[in-house]
Amino acid sequence: MNSESSSGTIERQETASERITLEVLASRFVEEYRRWLNPSIDAYASACPRYADEIRESFPVLIAMEEWKTNQEFSRLRRQIPADFMISQLGNCHILNEINRDRTSIIYAAAQGQHKRKVAVRLLPWKSDCSLRLQERFLRETRLVYRLSHPNIVSVESTEEDQGYTYAIMQLVPGISLDQVLRGLAQKQTGTVDQAQYEPQAGYLYEEKLPQVLAEFRQNYWRSIANLGLQAANALRFAHSRGTLHCDLRPGNFILNQQGHCWLTGFSLPQHLEGTFRQQRVQSLLNQPPERIQGDMDERSDLYSLGCVLYELATFLPVFESRNSNALIEQILCGRYARPREINREIPPALENIILGCLDRSKQNRYQSADELSVSLVRFLNSRAVKSRMNSESNGCGK
Repeated sequence: MNSESSSGTIERQETASERITLEVLASRFVEEYRRWLNPSIDAYASACPRYADEIRESFPVLIAMEEWKTNQEFSRLRRQIPADFMISQLGNCHILNEINRDRTSIIYAAAQGQHKRKVAVRLLPWKSDCSLRLQERFLRETRLVYRLSHPNIVSVESTEEDQGYTYAIMQLVPGISLDQVLRGLAQKQTGTVDQAQYEPQAGYLYEEKLPQVLAEFRQNYWRSIANLGLQAANALRFAHSRGTLHCDLRPGNFILNQQGHCWLTGFSLPQHLEGTFRQQRVQSLLNQPPERIQGDMDERSDLYSLGCVLYELATFLPVFESRNSNALIEQILCGRYARPREINREIPPALENIILGCLDRSKQNRYQSADELSVSLVRFLNSRAVKSRMNSESNGCGK
């Protein structure tokens, strides 16, 4: 998988020189971490056994310090961006309007070139000379999607620089982010707001009306969930075949239109290493698999995160709930949660089986590939039985 790890370099250099010091190793590790190269504490400890205990004890502290410094820099930079920040031109792209902004970027609709082709522009809203580390992360994450041309993935065409800013030119898709759809569905379900009066909140929104998207999605709700899951699984199958993990599957990284077509966006680097997840916000942790907290990821980790999204669509609740990062991590590692049908008996048993097949704490007990998950979703859509993957040794659910 495309994790941009550099642990192989460590082993070669350690073999070449037996006089390498712990200070040199620490300096190298921090430099790789700053460059988003995903260095592994375990790989360093294995390559340098005489310092293994010191590495396992001290390197998580180095990571915590770097995370703190990054968060401080990030907070400082965010204070420099006014709420009405706007730019009219980037390269050959004339900016039309803002679509969305998140913690690290702003997305605009734009007209490109003399033919005024409609594109999306994702802008890193800090000039490169004051945010080099964030710029490197932006470019690395953009490169993850360069070779991914798929009908269910928002494609990236290029990265550019202009006026000191770094930006990416992307496919512009009509739709609304799934987190907004979920809020609307949940509020409609509980009767707290009238669907026609529901106002979209922060999130991607372009050329779609939320009430219409909600109405279409609710028409055959369980099939809508399965159809969305199938499209996402097909996108993941393609990405995985190209050696790329998503690493951040959550409702905000799905875009859905009125016809029920969905796109994945927000492919991310697996940058959080052993010991760093406790530094993260609760929102960043919600859909993360237990093995990622322990510093390990593969295709099945993305399937776990997709299962979390399907669970929330089916129940209107996240798999785990906590306002505290440490408590949430313990819940994820323990892996005990309410089965979907314990929350809502109307959920079809076959759909519950599919969701649970994604969410087992053990990777070996989950769906082993996006292709295998797709087969189960197609069976559900064709009204055929879906076998449960749960067994007597499964440790993934039940309170």
